[in-house]
Amino acid sequence: MRLVVLGAGYASLAFLKSLGVAVRSNCQITLISQSPLHYFSVLLHEVAAGLPGSYTIPLSQIIPHEVRFIQDCVLEIQDKSVLGAQGTYPYDYLVVGLGFASESFGVPGVEEHAHSLTNFANAQASHQALLQAIVDFKQERPFSVVVCGGGFSGIELVGALNDTLKSLCTPKTYKLTCIEAMPAILPMFAPQLAQRGVDYLQKKGVQLVLGAKILACQSDRVLVEQGGVTQEILADFLFWTCGVRGNPVIENSTFFKSVRARVEVNAFLEPVEMPGRGVFVVGDCAALKDSEGKFYPPSAQLASQMGRYLGQEFSQISARKPPTKPFSFTPKGVICSLGTHFAIGNLGKCNVVGKWVVWLKRYIEWRWKRDIIA
Repeated sequence: MRLVVLGAGYASLAFLKSLGVAVRSNCQITLISQSPLHYFSVLLHEVAAGLPGSYTIPLSQIIPHEVRFIQDCVLEIQDKSVLGAQGTYPYDYLVVGLGFASESFGVPGVEEHAHSLTNFANAQASHQALLQAIVDFKQERPFSVVVCGGGFSGIELVGALNDTLKSLCTPKTYKLTCIEAMPAILPMFAPQLAQRGVDYLQKKGVQLVLGAKILACQSDRVLVEQGGVTQEILADFLFWTCGVRGNPVIENSTFFKSVRARVEVNAFLEPVEMPGRGVFVVGDCAALKDSEGKFYPPSAQLASQMGRYLGQEFSQISARKPPTKPFSFTPKGVICSLGTHFAIGNLGKCNVVGKWVVWLKRYIEWRWKRDIIA
């Protein structure tokens, strides 16, 4: 029995680590990924900002010894086989965890002029480009860095960049701006909690341009519409964090029906269009509805729980038996860092704010590293 797993992100690794001994012994398991490293996608903002830290782990230290690893670029998913740049891989069971791509929403100039954070190499390249842009900047005015998007990823990037730019420039020689189309940042938090984040960023000198629809990105500016008036915001360096979509492989494979490169899955993480086919989609490529019929936003927390559930149920699935239970997501709270000295979060019914919350987030990240290597 051939089990093929695509991608080495949170969902795929949680799946492989949760497989029972019998499954690992009786299945021919293959993991296919472009990189031999697992990187912490929740920390890509720190990589782009150049903050010191450990952001990758070799897959050889993580995956069970029964799993064969193949470094290859997946091109297309077909019925009973996966087409890669280096070969074709037949499967009896398939777990798709290919991760995400940036969503431009059709805004002109995003791909040409903005830097997005979609993987470790991309984030590293963005940081090097930022350093070079600072070196090359010769004008009299402050160096302008603009982050498009005031959601979770955008605000964490703004906070990290503010720390970095302080070490690279004097406060008077740079300007950091965040543009958000909604009237407020961090909509996943209660307004009073999000306001604590606003207050902190503004105290640090970050400019928040809210209620501004982005019309276009250009080589040195962003065009926005705010209050019915078109404005230009200078941008010597531009980041785009306005949204994500599933992996392009999903969109390019006619095998799947998808929206924004995400496949709607049922309670057993099978594509709703093809239950019982031995195909499962997890992580950012999966679109799963909650009890109210709304799609869960993609997150590492959701991806990890999906992978763990599927791994625990796979002994049933591989024996051609129905899973013992449907998947159920249990949110465990959200913490958003605004740099290395301040964070806000929601843990159950409790709102948490301050520097100690940064250390709490670091502990949670350490737990993931520990558990994934164990």
